[in-house]
Amino acid sequence: MKLPSHVELLSLLSEAFGPSGHEDDVRNLITSLIGSFVDDLQTDVVGNLIATRKGKSAKVLMLDAHTDEIGIIVRHIDEKGFLRFAKIGGWDDRLFAGHRVTLRNTKGEFYYGVIGMAPPHVLGDEKAKSAIAAEDYFIDIGAQSRKEAEKRGVAVGNVGVIAYPFAEIAKGIYTGKAFDDRVGCFLLVAVLEALAARKIKTPLTLKVNFATSEEVGLRGARVAAFGICPDVALALEGTIAADFPGIPSEKCICSQGAGPVISVMDNTILVPRRMTDFLVACAKSAKVSYQIKMPSFGGTDAGAIQQARAGVLAGVIAVPCRYIHSPNSTLSWKDVENTLTLVLHAVSRIHTLVE
Repeated sequence: MKLPSHVELLSLLSEAFGPSGHEDDVRNLITSLIGSFVDDLQTDVVGNLIATRKGKSAKVLMLDAHTDEIGIIVRHIDEKGFLRFAKIGGWDDRLFAGHRVTLRNTKGEFYYGVIGMAPPHVLGDEKAKSAIAAEDYFIDIGAQSRKEAEKRGVAVGNVGVIAYPFAEIAKGIYTGKAFDDRVGCFLLVAVLEALAARKIKTPLTLKVNFATSEEVGLRGARVAAFGICPDVALALEGTIAADFPGIPSEKCICSQGAGPVISVMDNTILVPRRMTDFLVACAKSAKVSYQIKMPSFGGTDAGAIQQARAGVLAGVIAVPCRYIHSPNSTLSWKDVENTLTLVLHAVSRIHTLVE
């Protein structure tokens, strides 16, 4: 199968609807793209999409990227038809006001709304200056009553996302939602395309996990890794680029435009030196500029994979993205291309770590 252009592919993945636990649209899109590239495709009980390419070796390489994005879930509908919501995943409550949201009703249809809050004009000075918690916001879907909303299929438990279209804002600079981690999903699809076209090869049996529910505790990868029982693994991510005003250099985790990011540590993993040395060597061999990610908060699926069964040699490669976990992230296409180059080099050589 011939894929869309790589930019178009990332656009399709970015705009797909997929809050944690509700990634069906993303899975269906990926299934339509990679079916001819793999020997087997299975969706497990929790929602992981696992693709297999058989190798000459019984040793297993697991590649992972998560399909889910942070979202919201309806928790209450008031008598006037306004919705209250809870967060799915790691939101900053300051980001919600005034954004458009896309939600899915009980019939599977999309509906739309705007996140509102009481304006400062009608609040006292003290309240106007105080922080607003997620439970203080509401969603206006244009309904006149709860009965009208319910007739439209609106119900407690409906999930949604803040959604804006993918766009190029400057030459080679793109913005969109859910780059964490649809850019990782893009990389996995591109790796499978390269293997199918014999641009690279590996003797290892390859298990590619498009994971569910990373944003709510690395849940999908933990389940998938137990079943796959890999010998070695790489998680592919979109990570925090913080090279913008207000961030001192010692707190800049990585920078947009400076190349793929190799992690050494986060809250879920200490990457073994053997793995980081290998990835650095791959970057140098590929003549790709790279960054070592400053140890930071947060985590990736690699943390869950590393602890599966008796343990897995696992590493992380990421694309630097500004403003992740917000309605609009940005990335440099140069970083995406260089990250793909590094990942392809790593996949073609990683057997040397386990054979």
